[in-house]
Amino acid sequence: ARTMLAARRDLEIFPLAVAWQPDLSLAEQVRVLDVPWDYLEREVQDRGAYLLVLRLDHPRAVETGSLGLITFQPGYYVYTGSAMANLPARIGRHLRRRKTMHWHIDYLREAADTVKALPVRTSQRIEEPLAKALSGILSAGPSGFGASDSSQATHLIYSATDPMQDRRFHDVLQSFRMRAPNE
Repeated sequence: ARTMLAARRDLEIFPLAVAWQPDLSLAEQVRVLDVPWDYLEREVQDRGAYLLVLRLDHPRAVETGSLGLITFQPGYYVYTGSAMANLPARIGRHLRRRKTMHWHIDYLREAADTVKALPVRTSQRIEEPLAKALSGILSAGPSGFGASDSSQATHLIYSATDPMQDRRFHDVLQSFRMRAPNE
């Protein structure tokens, strides 16, 4: 997006809306779209929300800061967080194992067998609605986890199976990643 913004005065850019037939051939209706340049300028910043997908292969009792000792069952945990400045640095911090423990997720990250990060770049504060949407399709994790400044009971969601293989998970993620400029 940054490259496109930088080149927009030097190139003719023609975004097109296309449709596909059931046989995957291109439909006849094609239309030129307007590019919402102001929206792109606002949204291309390194800020937004993120999901951490952590896998535990075995039950683990984890001392979780202010929440105390919590036993986590094997499976997948999805943590919703935000960074309204420097999103890549926040995600990088969470991916590192060696760090000063600060947030609840730091303790679980230390115990996790694997972790994947999924950024959602946006200028809007979507951490709470994203956590709420995920809690509608997966099981809530421990109360208060990552939610000290949130109206949500928890920002940690549990799934016995890999949420990356769950169509509902992708539908929720896509709905937050592909917001229209006027939303």
